[in-house]
Amino acid sequence: MNVNSVGTTRPLPPLPVEDIVEEKVEETKEEGLKKVEKAKRAVETERLEIMDRHHETVKKSAETYDKIVKKRLMEKEIEERRLQQRELLAERNEEAERRRDEMRKAAEKD
Repeated sequence: MNVNSVGTTRPLPPLPVEDIVEEKVEETKEEGLKKVEKAKRAVETERLEIMDRHHETVKKSAETYDKIVKKRLMEKEIEERRLQQRELLAERNEEAERRRDEMRKAAEKD
């Protein structure tokens, strides 16, 4: 086997360094822009999730507050009704006592 050594001693032509560097810079820049865009989307998604959770929390707080207010109003209304019933009962008892006294007096006169 005979090996031809012609042209093997010459070095390969140099690659244009500027082209390689520019390609790397472009690739790096594009990758960086993609990463930045991805990070922006992630931040926006997280911000929206936080806003949703906050909205739910505020909504639940408002519902809880409404329930507490309604409960207090009902308790107040119930207490007012009880007070009115006590007063009415006291008036009825007084009226019944007056009638009994009148009946006793009428019975004593006869």
